[in-house]
Formats: sequence, C-alpha cells, structure tokens
Amino acid sequence: MTAELSDAFQTKREGVNHILDSATQAFDHIPISVLNIKNKLISVQKAKANPLEVAAANWVATGWLVSQKIKNCVIIDVGSTSTSIIPIMDGKISALGYTDFEKLKVGELVYTGSLRTNIAAIVKSIPIKDDIVNVSSEFFSQSGDIHLILGSIVEEEYFSETPDYRGKKRMDAMNRLAKVVCGDLEVLEESEIYEMAKYIYSKQIEQISEGLKKVYSHVKLNKNKDVPIVVTGIGKNFLAKKAANKLGIKKIIDISQIIGNSTFVASPAVGVALMEASRLIGRNVIWKL
Repeated sequence: MTAELSDAFQTKREGVNHILDSATQAFDHIPISVLNIKNKLISVQKAKANPLEVAAANWVATGWLVSQKIKNCVIIDVGSTSTSIIPIMDGKISALGYTDFEKLKVGELVYTGSLRTNIAAIVKSIPIKDDIVNVSSEFFSQSGDIHLILGSIVEEEYFSETPDYRGKKRMDAMNRLAKVVCGDLEVLEESEIYEMAKYIYSKQIEQISEGLKKVYSHVKLNKNKDVPIVVTGIGKNFLAKKAANKLGIKKIIDISQIIGNSTFVASPAVGVALMEASRLIGRNVIWKL
C-alpha cells in the first residue's frame, strides 16, 4: 500500500480505510491479506484497527523478496516518485525507520524518483552560460523530462503524466525544462538545455547517494566488511547503480539476477505475492531464474 499519502485524503487513516474498502468490494468473498510495516500479513480488520502499520509498507515486500536470496545487502529501489533504501542483515530487514516519516529522518527514504520529481526539488540553481541561474519553484518540469532528454528512458517508459499535460517527445521535454529557468526554446539553445539536464541528473544521483551513505555505513559497521548493493525499480540502471558507483561500492547486484525478467518494475508486488503464497503453502516459495 502506498496510495494513502495521496492528497485525495486528509489523513493516512482515511486513505488506508478507503483502499481497504475498495479492495474488499473488488474481491468480494475472497480472503484478503494486508502487509504491514513489521513484515506481517494481517487481516483487513486488523489493518483498519492499526492503519499506520499498513501505510506505505511496499518497501517491506521488496526487502523480504531480496532477503530470501541474499542475507546481507542494501537494496536501492528507485521508483517513479521516490527511492527506498532497505538494509538487510542476517537474512532479515534491519531498517532503522518503519514509517515514511521515520525513514526520511534516517536516509532510508529519499523523495526523488525516475519520473515524477519536481526539478525544483532536485536543484535550486543551475549553471547556464557561464553564470548561475536560480530555478523557478513552479511545477514546470519533472525528472522524467531530464531522463528522456538524456536517453535514459524512451517515450514508452515515461508513463506518468507530464506537468503541462503535453507530449513526451524529446523536444516537449526540452521545452518544459527550459521553463524551469523561465526560458523556452527561443531563449536557450538545445545544447544548453541538454547541459542543464546533465547537471540536474548529477544532483539527483547525489541525493540518492547521500541517503545510501547513511544506510550503508550502518550496515557495513554491523557486518565489518563490504556489503553488496541490490538495485531494483525503473531507475535501477541510471540512478541506483550510479549512486552506488559514486560511493565507490564495487559489488552491485541487479535484481534481475535474483528474480529475472521485468518484474523489477514492481518488485513490491512480486514480493508480497510470494510472501502470501509462502504463507498459504506453509513454506517459503522458491523461484528459479
């Protein structure tokens, strides 16, 4: 569950209850299990009684999934909106924070993602034409634009809505990015907008690497040796791996080496499905590549 944080709801409790009611209505007469932040599958009734324990528990499913294969690691899951950094020690999730609020404090949640992050949340200024230009805080452009411009994603992978509700061609993205400094394609050259995208990209990698540094140092201290990084999510190649590289971490494992095919796009869904299958069967379900 993640949707409870949507501004459609006044509180997380309201959001959780709406989601649970919708699921119950959609799957009438079918037993429903709800994953909580303590890595337990509980009933809808228990979830309603403790809504904050099931809010934003998606990261737990990813942690459990990887922990079945790798006993000591740090997972970087870069989604469209945010990045979860999940430490695994001795085959168990060893997070310091469990709620979004707690995880933001300790670096285990970094609110930067592959598609939907406002550029103004990544940088406050950008070097352009041998000068430093402050950015507008308007929602003119988002991270999906810079990754489209740089070729990290293609149009079909840009599945979120754009800030101006216009196209997803490279020139559309360039025009949106130019507006971040109150420009357009007549004010700025394409080469200058491309350099803007490169700069913002480097700063987004820094955001993730700063969170990773906090979490990784905690795990490495406890294990007293190098710990591998497992990367997943739609930004695993161009954000997660780059953040790990920036810190000089050598052993980086792509989640496709663990579960194969394209399930990395929704590793929490894969994790919770296998978790429920394991509960129903009475033993851990093992998957093969």
